[in-house]
Amino acid sequence: MNLNTSDQRLKKHTVSINTDVLKKIQRSVNKKINNLRAQGKLTRASLPTIICLFALSLFEVKAVTTFTETFDNDNSNWGNTASEPALWVENGGADGGGYISSTRSFAEIEAGSTITFRGHDEFFLPDKAGASDGAFIGNWVADEVTLFSASVRHNAPAPVTFGARFSSPFNFPGGLGYVFKPVMPNTWTTLEFGINPNNPAFVSFEGQSFEAVFSNVGHIQILTSVPDGFENNPAPITFDLDNPGITVIPEPSSSLLLIGGSALLFLRRRRS
Repeated sequence: MNLNTSDQRLKKHTVSINTDVLKKIQRSVNKKINNLRAQGKLTRASLPTIICLFALSLFEVKAVTTFTETFDNDNSNWGNTASEPALWVENGGADGGGYISSTRSFAEIEAGSTITFRGHDEFFLPDKAGASDGAFIGNWVADEVTLFSASVRHNAPAPVTFGARFSSPFNFPGGLGYVFKPVMPNTWTTLEFGINPNNPAFVSFEGQSFEAVFSNVGHIQILTSVPDGFENNPAPITFDLDNPGITVIPEPSSSLLLIGGSALLFLRRRRS
């Protein structure tokens, strides 16, 4: 994945705890193990409690990184339905800054594509690596991407259901997901898609597997559905997008395994 944060259009936030804090947590857990051992209470029954306590501590230890496209300077090479550069609006976004916009009717959506915004690997400028300089391209499984989110808004006369499709650079296979709670008009609303194979929001992997889709992400497409009764409505509707982003949460570090291993070692020594 090209998580390029040199471009100021991308905000990177990393929350991490330094090694000293990790060592302090490890010392605390080891002290607990030694106390239980001295009291003769270190048993297999107590082991899950120890591991759970340390696992909770790791929520503070493991790094959490988010990458968010703010659109504060331009459209960041994102496209619209017609694969043309999306309209950029300088201010008024979900966070007050820039955002991108597209105008289309429900009749057009019904007759054509539900894709309203495109973040592709090949758009549009030859000196760029696609949307957001390719920041979202890559193996989301190996990179441990756990969440995709985006803020959307529309001015339709009825609530609208939004979705997202994630696909390879060849546009197949793709993972199709929907946020089933409709978005109300004229309100910035955050959509969230947990990136995991058991998320019920994903209604299709187009005959492939979760791993096949998310091990080679090249396209992100934001979808809009047509509300019941508006299928042939020709009135123009404005759709807005801001802050598409991903969250990377690595699996708990090997420290958890070390603590569990230490406890098992103490048990074995005690038995011997």
